[in-house]
Amino acid sequence: MDWELNFMRWVDGWWSSPILDQILPWFTYLGSHIAVVLFIISSWISTRQRMVLRRLLLLYGIQSAILYGLKFLVQRQRPLFVLEMASKVSPGPGEILDPSFPSGHAVYAFMMATLLSVWSPKYRVIFLIVAGFIAWTRIYLGLHYPTDVIVGGLLGYAITKLFQHYFPLSYT
Repeated sequence: MDWELNFMRWVDGWWSSPILDQILPWFTYLGSHIAVVLFIISSWISTRQRMVLRRLLLLYGIQSAILYGLKFLVQRQRPLFVLEMASKVSPGPGEILDPSFPSGHAVYAFMMATLLSVWSPKYRVIFLIVAGFIAWTRIYLGLHYPTDVIVGGLLGYAITKLFQHYFPLSYT
């Protein structure tokens, strides 16, 4: 954990930008619960299949149960509290109240990117880059350590791939 604290101190000093400070708090919400709910609803509307709705809700529930189980089991304090950094994002409900590890935004961003990659494999790299960027915004904003977003991304990807193996979600 010491290397992460040192890393967070180091990057807070050199990669801060007034432009990013304005843009990234908005971009980071693409990995939020609201984004996932909108993703589920739009996927259901697009396919007009109840099975898609049920499976997406089940996947979201499984991801959330594992995510929050880990968060409250590990109880890792967020870096902005440990390093006494000011957060660059305005606090919303649960935004900075729950524990840090793993990053929920990374879990959900990679869950959506993995599903989109299955549905549109031609754009797989783009979806995964966007998910990675969403995860990085959590570090930039001082809300997560690097390992929080790495583990969150791996969880989002792996759980979705495993779910997709047992409960295929086709988008046709």
